[in-house]
Amino acid sequence: MPPALSRHVSVIYNKNEYHLQDFIHHFNNSKDQHLQSIIAFIVDWNSSSDHIFQSTSGSTGKPKRIKIQKSQIKSSALATLETLNLKEGDKALLCINPSFIGGKMMIARALIGGLDLHIAPISGNPLIDFMDNSIIDFFSFVPYQMERIIEESPESIKYLERSKAIILGGAPVPDNLAQKIKSHFYNTKVYSTYGMTETVSHVALKRINSAKEECFNALKGVSFSVDNRNCLIVNAPKISGQDSLLTNDVVELISLTQFNWLGRYDFVINSGGIKIHPEIIEKEIASIFSEFNISNRFFVFGLPHEKFGESLNLVLEGDVATENIPKILKSKLEAFQAPKQIFTIDEFAETENGKINRKRTIETILEQ
Repeated sequence: MPPALSRHVSVIYNKNEYHLQDFIHHFNNSKDQHLQSIIAFIVDWNSSSDHIFQSTSGSTGKPKRIKIQKSQIKSSALATLETLNLKEGDKALLCINPSFIGGKMMIARALIGGLDLHIAPISGNPLIDFMDNSIIDFFSFVPYQMERIIEESPESIKYLERSKAIILGGAPVPDNLAQKIKSHFYNTKVYSTYGMTETVSHVALKRINSAKEECFNALKGVSFSVDNRNCLIVNAPKISGQDSLLTNDVVELISLTQFNWLGRYDFVINSGGIKIHPEIIEKEIASIFSEFNISNRFFVFGLPHEKFGESLNLVLEGDVATENIPKILKSKLEAFQAPKQIFTIDEFAETENGKINRKRTIETILEQ
């Protein structure tokens, strides 16, 4: 059973304020899919059931439906509320998809922590059509939304800077975006998150706009270890529902509560005995592309190679002239880091929540 609220939680939508039951009653028949998802979760949370069902994102495999205990949701929410110093009466903004665990947890943190929940358009730039005189204490965006806000609505940065914390989840934060955040955000704390559906959203945070280089730090009650592949093991039984949860994320373990994320074990390319983490190479390439004003999305991947076992290859999305790219990359990268082939594709395949589906994109390239 969910805990009783210590105060009335308000929902603010289209500049109107509603108590929870009034909000449900008013929008119960709305055709807006996101409003329906919000209402469904609130009703589900207040039901007598001790669990919910949630689909995983499908970014690294086929989406699956898993059972999450409400006690796990409560433990996760309380850990975040305490870590970010969020108090009863603070205001949180929901502008990410409530069908996925990140959106559901924004609602859960409001319900459990007694936060007022402001709902903004769920779009690439949710602040373009969102005007609110209230000070929002807590924001959650996907990295793409933050990129769009900085580029399209720089006047909104002052508004964001009045908050206690901003978290970015759903995908890794690219280096070029991290640099923009460091250049624009000084007052509020902006964090990259580490987590997944199985850990009921994030279990670790990394401060992006810090004066020093930061690593991921565990939430309260969470610790880490690694297996013989250096893949992260999450030890957070109250949140994950398991004594230990083995991931496919390769990390550099610094301590029981700190790590640096290196990449997915699934994506590692073994080329001539050298193990290449695509995510690390992609950071290097992103920096180079920034110098040459190449803004297309891209990623690197492995293909079978007769001599080396696997070769490193690059794919870019959209229109881009590729004839000079091999020369540029070879001049800037180590020999083993330079892509052997460069592909282009009109559009990357994506998962339902907007992540690049690497496997399906590669399959499309090979089919072509």
